[in-house]
Amino acid sequence: MPPFIDSMIILGLLILAARFVKRSSMSLQKLFIPSSLVAGFAGLILGPQVLNTIPTEVTEYWKLLPAHLITIVFAGLFLGKLIPSAKEIWRQGAPMIAFGNTLAWGQYVIGIGLTMLILTPFFGANPLAGALIELGFEGGHGSASGLAPTYDQMGWSEGIDIALALATLSLIASLISGIILINWHHRKSGYLTTADDWRKQRRQLIRSGYSLTALGRRANEKPVGIIANVLGFAVAIGIGWLLLKGLIFAENFLVGDLTELRFFTYLPLFPLAMIGGLLLQLFLRKIHRQTIIQRRTAEIFSAIALDVLIASAVATISLQAVSDNFAIFAVLGVAGIVWILGCLVVLGPRMFPVHWFENSITNTGQSMGMTATGLLMNRLADPSNKTHAREGFSYKQLAFEPFMGGGIITAGAAIVIYELGSVFALVTSAIAMLFWLALGLWLGRHHHYRRVPD
Repeated sequence: MPPFIDSMIILGLLILAARFVKRSSMSLQKLFIPSSLVAGFAGLILGPQVLNTIPTEVTEYWKLLPAHLITIVFAGLFLGKLIPSAKEIWRQGAPMIAFGNTLAWGQYVIGIGLTMLILTPFFGANPLAGALIELGFEGGHGSASGLAPTYDQMGWSEGIDIALALATLSLIASLISGIILINWHHRKSGYLTTADDWRKQRRQLIRSGYSLTALGRRANEKPVGIIANVLGFAVAIGIGWLLLKGLIFAENFLVGDLTELRFFTYLPLFPLAMIGGLLLQLFLRKIHRQTIIQRRTAEIFSAIALDVLIASAVATISLQAVSDNFAIFAVLGVAGIVWILGCLVVLGPRMFPVHWFENSITNTGQSMGMTATGLLMNRLADPSNKTHAREGFSYKQLAFEPFMGGGIITAGAAIVIYELGSVFALVTSAIAMLFWLALGLWLGRHHHYRRVPD
């Protein structure tokens, strides 16, 4: 059997074992630790860096997976979604959009500032470290893995190992701090969370995942729907590839010999695959065929790809690279956590005049983890969705994801630092952060948005 097949079978067995362990472990369920993260840690411990039970020949193939899987994950972000108008997105999600962008741009300001003032002078950090908080916290394991070729091209491959470690830290910190804050808020507001409530949320989380058995049954019963989804992913990735090649050609043609500066040459495929999925879905809306791609099936495909991505990325983190750059990891990690939780406490009540905690914890959960983590925090803080923060968050993601948290800005930030310098990147990020901060505070004071009615 080819070595690649062997490596995929071993990784699949690790993920299946991790799902079984999580369902059997009340501690993991109480903390809502993703099974893919458990599988990744198991692969890391069993791999050549620790116990050497799993040989290097296997893990070398795992290293190749994330950069390709992230393209599938991002291609499916908008497939099957009912895309509302831009006016409707702003009407329902304006405060969420402002708050989310303030969090994200602030991560660049803090990261670049700390790199310029502390990390480079005292620890010899590469200037690209300034982009790692947003990449690890907001972007997560997927975006970090997807940008590995970009960082390789720019001569600092260790940055991705630090970003993956930051993504792991932020996800765990998000889950632990989120549960603590939700319990605190419930006690303060007089809402008692019983053991039955937590069990109900755990069951709901398991049900909202995916079942390979159910997917196989759906493939047998409705093969046309599965084929439509597969074609949708292929078309989205194809459009993204054409966009990328077109941008590279246009940049080389327009700039020519005027300068050696390049942007699109370093840009990875995955954010443009997301744009491809969005363009495809907008086209389907135009011809009144938005539902031809089944959203639930697209989510399952993306979830499987993300599980394998996280497991393989965590299992192949270079412990030596993290150890050699531990000061960078520690400073950026602490700064990112303090910034996001500080925004929740200080800016949340001022940007959200109604139900500030439920809105803020949903955003901070996503900023320190994944979109799924934000929705999990929302379900724990507001199980019956009385505040309608879930709808506002969904609208916000439509406007937010094409740019931040793995979008064009996340993919391009390190390139801007590399080509134009840290000072330019810092000033630009500060201007953007102050704009969104001022807009969010203005929206909070004037209530210039309409909530989904009760």
